[in-house]
Amino acid sequence: MITETEIRDALRQVIDPDIGVNIVDLGLVERVRTAPEGVFVDLIMTTPACPQSAYIADESERMIRAASKDAVAVSVEVLDSPFWQPNRMSESAKAIMGWPG
Repeated sequence: MITETEIRDALRQVIDPDIGVNIVDLGLVERVRTAPEGVFVDLIMTTPACPQSAYIADESERMIRAASKDAVAVSVEVLDSPFWQPNRMSESAKAIMGWPG
């Protein structure tokens, strides 16, 4: 079974097309859970009406499937809450975006 670390590494390949930073460093990954029945990932978007949410969810699922060595069920859900906050970003994402550390 794929590990949480491997899942997060796969999700680093998903780039927010509007911002140009991966979704892990942006802080869009709310939760990752592995269970015998599959992989479950909850995402939040930078805005509730993000027009890229379906694309980001689809890419997330695709990258997890590609990284998984087993045929595993993958569920990616975009949550309505909590709301994204800039403090969720990694230091590298803040630097790329020119935000103060």
